[in-house]
Amino acid sequence: MRTRAPEPMGDTPAPRVSVVIPTYNMERHIARTLGCVTNQTFASLEVLVVDDCSTYTTPSIVKALAEQDRRIRYIRLEKNSNLPAVPRNVGILQSRGEYVAFLDHDDTWTRGKLACQVALLDKYPEVDMAHAPLWVHVYGNRYRGLTRLPNPAYMKTTLKTLLKRNTVMCSSAIVRKSSLDRIGGFDEDPGLRTVEDYELWLRIASKGIIKFQPFICGSYFYEPSGALSQENVGDRIAWLRISTGLLIDDPRPSSRPAMFAQLLTAPITCLACAAYTLARLPSGDRAQTFNRNS
Repeated sequence: MRTRAPEPMGDTPAPRVSVVIPTYNMERHIARTLGCVTNQTFASLEVLVVDDCSTYTTPSIVKALAEQDRRIRYIRLEKNSNLPAVPRNVGILQSRGEYVAFLDHDDTWTRGKLACQVALLDKYPEVDMAHAPLWVHVYGNRYRGLTRLPNPAYMKTTLKTLLKRNTVMCSSAIVRKSSLDRIGGFDEDPGLRTVEDYELWLRIASKGIIKFQPFICGSYFYEPSGALSQENVGDRIAWLRISTGLLIDDPRPSSRPAMFAQLLTAPITCLACAAYTLARLPSGDRAQTFNRNS
């Protein structure tokens, strides 16, 4: 499933950002996802769509879009891995950019997402990775995202905070390629499927610096068909504790009083983050954040 490192592309300058999108049978949304990348205000990028052996029309859709925009590269694995870590690692290996941004095949970004994050990483060379909140669309309901926003006044991403829960959404993360070369990519252990990104964030936090940016950088679409049960998530975290040796908290719902307190503070939390975002983003990005079909 591994591929060779990319060959030099003549006199074509290397892009500053490599966007890695693993995909499998996502013909329903892959064009929308690719569109949000090619429409970024930050143009020095390449898009690596790594196909885990789709069986329907996803390959033809991506190839057609690649003919229209040469920044898109289609890579197909030799056989299906059923592990998101594998196509992501292939994308990392094939990437030519200074920074590597991850995006799931059904999520979207606001147009200024990469520009904001690249500006931060350029300004702070000691930072290994940056991330920001995504607006969560739960079962197609865009307004439920209000309760999923972090409070930017208190949000810091350190090993200590990550041990409490995974606060990094994979589609919001951008990492220095040099940091990935030093720390390593995603763990391909089948026992870590669906938490392989969490394991990587823990490694980066233990050996480097992660910076949180309090602006809504895109949309995460939560569909019931693709979600693990809370019990299965607990089992994955238990395996993650064993494989890393870290004391990671149980991610399953806490006591009712704690959940009630979270509901009470949700309005303040969401208003703080939403206000910060709306103040920073161009008007087009503001509309895109709340639009289910963007």
